[in-house]
Amino acid sequence: MKFLTIAAMTLALVACGSDEPAEREATVGKQIADDYKRQMDQARAVEDQAQQQKQKLDEALKAAEDN
Repeated sequence: MKFLTIAAMTLALVACGSDEPAEREATVGKQIADDYKRQMDQARAVEDQAQQQKQKLDEALKAAEDN
């Protein structure tokens, strides 16, 4: 009898579970995080451009010194 009770409870618990995760609505925190990530990506792109320009200037200065 114990086995039947345990089996019934196990089946009931398994039936309550869901295979698909419930979709969550976008939260304000996620929107803020997405905006922050976008801004950080833009800042990195600007920094990369500045580094490239600095490298070109350094190369031009070195070439001018060599001549």
